[in-house]
Amino acid sequence: MNRIAKELDEKLQKLAPEKARSLEILVREAMDQVESDDNTNGTDWPTGYFEKSAGALAGERFVRPDQGEFPSREDW
Repeated sequence: MNRIAKELDEKLQKLAPEKARSLEILVREAMDQVESDDNTNGTDWPTGYFEKSAGALAGERFVRPDQGEFPSREDW
């Protein structure tokens, strides 16, 4: 176990359960972020993002609702 893992383990043992859970969540989110960054191939988009999302809204009918009247303003 490296130094930071040991420090984290010691800190979790000393904290109240709710505080320990909050710290654990923060660490897991940081780890997820690092893994996500590893899957971007040097871009801001995860590998396969466009392949997974392309055509996801195919067949959806989009209708723009009435926008109402443009409000009149006083002249300057």
